[in-house]
Amino acid sequence: MKNFYMKQKVFSFGEKYNIMDENQQIIYHVKGKVFSIKNKLDMLKGDELIYHFERKLFRFLPVYTLFSPDGSEVATIKKNFTFFGGKMSISSIFGDMEIIGQVWQYDFHVNKNGSEVMSVHKKWLSWGDSYQISIQDDTQEAFYVALVILIDVIFHQQQKRSSSNYR
Repeated sequence: MKNFYMKQKVFSFGEKYNIMDENQQIIYHVKGKVFSIKNKLDMLKGDELIYHFERKLFRFLPVYTLFSPDGSEVATIKKNFTFFGGKMSISSIFGDMEIIGQVWQYDFHVNKNGSEVMSVHKKWLSWGDSYQISIQDDTQEAFYVALVILIDVIFHQQQKRSSSNYR
């Protein structure tokens, strides 16, 4: 099992995240495109592009496509409609999976073939969104880290945007 920590940068243009290992060394980082209608994100390891994310437009619920550096589709991630908690379906080259969140959407579990392959815990009190990530199947660690980024973008960033519209 591998543990990672993800921290969102608070004062930045576009979405920015650092993903660190247990020794607080930055392994991956994510940069969002400013003023992007499709909410485009790039996940990098050093200067090397690992994945590119794009939101599909004109959908009732968010749908993201994950692309490899050569532009081929790796996965489609869809938010499912639920009254309580959060749920997403993943169709990927690594198999079909689902992400299930608790009622307040601070704890998530990624299941593949009925077995948990990753758990994610969002910290309650932190400056910017912070997550602890535990990956049981570390053969595709970058893919699972990419899913955590989408959890934040789909569930928590969307909540921040919708709550700021009512102020």
